[in-house]
Amino acid sequence: MEDVVTTGLSSREAIAAVEDAGGKVIAAAALVDRSGGTVNLGVPFYSLIALNFPTYAEDELPPELAAIPAIKPGSRAKP
Repeated sequence: MEDVVTTGLSSREAIAAVEDAGGKVIAAAALVDRSGGTVNLGVPFYSLIALNFPTYAEDELPPELAAIPAIKPGSRAKP
């Protein structure tokens, strides 16, 4: 169970940890699916809500968005 799934990386890591400990994962769930329906966890995946919204390359931002400071979402720091 996750709060938000975007890429599925944390869910896949959790599934691997359960399987490494001898458990069997039969499904995964999240409160919010932000993957755009593309996440593949290798087991059935269920969410309470799917949120889909546009993303833009840095050099293709609409002017009204370019005027707002960018804040990196998520809980993972990029190296």
